[in-house]
Amino acid sequence: MRLGIFTSGKPDWNVDRLREEAVRRGWECFEFPLQEVVARLGERPRVTCGGRDLEEFDLLLVRWVPKGSAEQLVFRMDVLHRLENLGVRVVNPPSSIERCADKFYTNSLLEDAGLPVPPTVVTEKRAEARKAFERYGEVVVKPLFGSLGAGALRVKEGDLAYRLFSVLEYGRSVYYVQKFIPHGNWDLRILVVGEEALGMRRVGSGWKTNVSAGASPEPWEPDEESREMALKAARVTGCEYAGVDLLRGEGGEKYVVEVNAIPGWRGLQSVRKENVAGLILDHLVGG
Repeated sequence: MRLGIFTSGKPDWNVDRLREEAVRRGWECFEFPLQEVVARLGERPRVTCGGRDLEEFDLLLVRWVPKGSAEQLVFRMDVLHRLENLGVRVVNPPSSIERCADKFYTNSLLEDAGLPVPPTVVTEKRAEARKAFERYGEVVVKPLFGSLGAGALRVKEGDLAYRLFSVLEYGRSVYYVQKFIPHGNWDLRILVVGEEALGMRRVGSGWKTNVSAGASPEPWEPDEESREMALKAARVTGCEYAGVDLLRGEGGEKYVVEVNAIPGWRGLQSVRKENVAGLILDHLVGG
């Protein structure tokens, strides 16, 4: 088995665990910064990185899509689609990565499939964003693209909303205005791997609950409702494995707030006995 892992080119705990598990199984494992891929038309090899022909790999696992210009990001995703078209197995599939990278697209797919998502207004019109703020009273304003909670702002004061919306208007940004759901500074993360659902509770010192932002992981076993919500969210977005985040409101109602197609699992591994990297590779071989 030849495994290639697309990385950011920086140290990554998750990549280290995957490499260790692959080597333990006797696989060949190589790491490729996605931004260093070279694609060719009309000649072979058609897609290479670091001098290696990527068509020769049994599996290419996307661990990161580095930031870049719009043109660079489109090209990187085009390369993943090209490899898939050439018959190479790419995980997660590039179409699922694209779906999950766009918060509006993700949540619209979830809602259309019958999954509950927080009330949200997405618009290019500042006046509509202001109406949403006034209607909800307290909101979270998020970038349309992004992860790890970066750039998300909680807004409950009119003056702050005015200043923030002014900045977004100046930058010709899209307003993504989501009703703030009081959640006691904790949420639920479920890592879906095929039909497996591994859970943890994330407790933050503030309203953001990302482990990367300092939240503490705690053991939690998904109940049947949470498990089914997470599995359905992964299926709807086309992910073979995914990090699904659930919020529980004050009335006990649950919302799906995010589906991550390139999830890390360091926090989860710290509170689970399962070898998460092993489960992922088991699924990919079996799938």
